[in-house]
Amino acid sequence: MTKPTRFMMAVCFLALLISLVQPGTARSDVEARIPTQMQLRELLSANPELVLDVLREHPLELVQILEQGLLAKRELERQRQEQEDLAMERNPEISKDRPIRGNPEAPITIVEYSDFLCPYCSQATATVKRLLDLDDAGELRLVFKHLPLNPVSRELALAYEAAAMQSHEAAWQLHDLLFERQAELRGNAEAVLERIVAGLDIDLDRFAADRASPEAAERIIKDMEEARSFGFGGTPMFLINGIPVRGAVPLQEFQRVVEMAGTKSSGGYAGE
Repeated sequence: MTKPTRFMMAVCFLALLISLVQPGTARSDVEARIPTQMQLRELLSANPELVLDVLREHPLELVQILEQGLLAKRELERQRQEQEDLAMERNPEISKDRPIRGNPEAPITIVEYSDFLCPYCSQATATVKRLLDLDDAGELRLVFKHLPLNPVSRELALAYEAAAMQSHEAAWQLHDLLFERQAELRGNAEAVLERIVAGLDIDLDRFAADRASPEAAERIIKDMEEARSFGFGGTPMFLINGIPVRGAVPLQEFQRVVEMAGTKSSGGYAGE
């Protein structure tokens, strides 16, 4: 048997294995392109050294085939997860006193669950800002919610809420600065926060009182409970008209989900 023939037969065998681990792959599609499983078994029974020989002779080609199969499997899993997400109702509460970035009357609402010390949240924040900057039609609005993963992050979340009690503009300024200076905050969060807040146009005495208030603490707790009720445990997480986006995904993925969300009936949520 020539080397090209042996290589192609081994590729066929691996293609069959890959097809068997991909849910949703039609057997007829596979059988139209490769020999039957029985034929391959007979071939390998008569030539047991075939696969090992080809692995030695063409390792890169075979690795590429396996990688393509794994990528296809992951894509099928993503599609399955997306279908489940579309079927599940997720309606976050958005009270009228929440700071809104973008068009307050926009038909598509992005709700972000985030942690000011999470590096992936910082990446995602920059991506969402770019998404909003590209929204010339005013179809998007952003609501920021909290999912702090440690006590220091919780203190920063309380600071955001305290600023919002005085000025939504100041809250967004604080939001941006906290993410921009994330590396500094990891060293000495309270000192860095104090310097940042000093530059905001807010009453600092009231800020300190609001930060320690039960109202600010209750909002953080409710945000965390809501996120967990949706099955969100890590950050960042987003809901775009109820469609989840998990992690710091590229701009193109946000745009794809925004397009999907545009087909949904409304961006309105509970509490509005």
